[in-house]
Amino acid sequence: MSFDFSSEFQLEFFHANGFIRRICPKCGRAFWSQGDWPTCGESPCEEYSFIGQSPIKHPYSVHEMREEYLSFFEENRHGRVRRYPIVARWRDDVFFTQASIYDFQPWVLDGVIEPPHNPLTISQTCVRFNDIDNVGRTGRHYTFFEMLAHHAFNWPGKEVYFKDRTVELCHRFLTERLGVDPKKIRYVEEWWEGGGNSGPCVEVILEGVELATLVFMMYRESPEGRVPMDMTVVDTGYGLERFTWISQGTPSAYEAVFGPVVRGIQTELGIQPDAKVLEAYSKVAGMLNMKTAADVRKLREQTAQRLGISYEELLATIEPMENIYVICDHARALAFMLNDGVVPSNVREGYFARMLVRRALRAMRHLQMPRTLADIVGQQIDYFAPHFPELVENRDDIMDLVQVEEKRYYETLERGRSIVQKMTQQLKGKPITTEKLIELYDSHGLNPEIVQEYSDVPVEIPDAFYQMVARKHEEEETAARGEEDECPRCEEFPDDMPETVLGYYEDPEVMSFQAKVVAIVNDGIVLDRTYFYPEGGGQEADYGIMEDRNVVDVQKVRNTVLHFLDDIKGIEVGQTVT
Repeated sequence: MSFDFSSEFQLEFFHANGFIRRICPKCGRAFWSQGDWPTCGESPCEEYSFIGQSPIKHPYSVHEMREEYLSFFEENRHGRVRRYPIVARWRDDVFFTQASIYDFQPWVLDGVIEPPHNPLTISQTCVRFNDIDNVGRTGRHYTFFEMLAHHAFNWPGKEVYFKDRTVELCHRFLTERLGVDPKKIRYVEEWWEGGGNSGPCVEVILEGVELATLVFMMYRESPEGRVPMDMTVVDTGYGLERFTWISQGTPSAYEAVFGPVVRGIQTELGIQPDAKVLEAYSKVAGMLNMKTAADVRKLREQTAQRLGISYEELLATIEPMENIYVICDHARALAFMLNDGVVPSNVREGYFARMLVRRALRAMRHLQMPRTLADIVGQQIDYFAPHFPELVENRDDIMDLVQVEEKRYYETLERGRSIVQKMTQQLKGKPITTEKLIELYDSHGLNPEIVQEYSDVPVEIPDAFYQMVARKHEEEETAARGEEDECPRCEEFPDDMPETVLGYYEDPEVMSFQAKVVAIVNDGIVLDRTYFYPEGGGQEADYGIMEDRNVVDVQKVRNTVLHFLDDIKGIEVGQTVT
């Protein structure tokens, strides 16, 4: 940042507990610690030091760590909140829940509704695709992850807690609950911006890894400058997978999180990797900013040099494990995405589910795995089901969807050779461009590696191909949203209409309810509360039944929801409907 925000971090907690503020000579950032550390402690300023010797008192499974965290904050008077769906249907601007704060945007932050608890704690399932090409390669990237969090929403005159208490709770969880030596923890000063808001934040660093980020949302960013918010928000994010990884001190986070599933595939394929190679690989990966294929080659070259082995020897160990990690990550992501209502397709949320299927099957093809992807998804369901019973309830539907996609993928491969050969003939010896690769992927489902295998002309796969197509798809969908026609029946909508209580936000799983008709506008029924999702942000409206009539459309105008039925005769203002 170009301005001085150091005054935001003069916390009573730091001063009262002997923390000293220092400047990291490598990255130039300020940090606070009780120990006498020369750097901020985060890679690449410092190498991972926890592998093989965890600073946490004993190893935790991912399920044990989740419960340890949530129970700690419950004991500290936070209400535990169940996870929200991965598909962020209450948001008009995104497809997926990418952080726990998404659960409360915009309605809670805009003051439309109260949070379910205040303060609260949650383990929110999230998906992100911005680092998809690094999954499996770096030891720490995922498409699906759980964000542990505690949040507090402070209104004028009704403050819950803010900076000091937030840092204190984090420090106590690490030291009292997990047994971390307090002198090993470093708190780095940063500034956060996102979604039109901003504020100071603290990055929590332990032995080379950023474990958590503590954001203090205080300002709105406007063309006129930075404006203080009426409500200030504690927005924290603790990486469940990273906490689990550090507690076990395994060579990569994937062994810690997917332990039995990873080991099962290794045993099945007879793969026994050298732990020293994996450990060195993770440590070098932590020191690099992994963005491109060139970075991956640099990672491999440096690891081979460090171990005193050839590049080819390193690949013989690394590549099979990278494919196993990809399969495990994508199988878990698919289990939760399909459970939460995503159907693989070429549009919207379904596009990303289909991308995961194709990437996972490509990895399985490299390994020549005899089993199906559905088998691996089933294993992930079994592993996570004790803590997510909804996976068991929807298991058959999830498995059916994966099996259909798997069958479609192999049918695509059978057609793929002739499709690629036809294109290469049209190119007359010219190389296949990135645009053509994307076309083959989007239109025919052919991974670029398959195109490379089938092609008679040069094929150069671009860096971060899957990030590229994911970003392209998101941009196209965003543009399409901006071009959507407004609801013609919502025109000339009165300004004084009552607000609708958005029950679908409080409990998205409700399937039946009663409500009072408070108005009828342009044949649209306005209820005092609703659990029907309105159309918005590329998300279709919910359909259902009201008083034995079909609900054919649901629209939201400002803070009022209109329900359009195929017949509204007999429905009157003041009536209670079901």
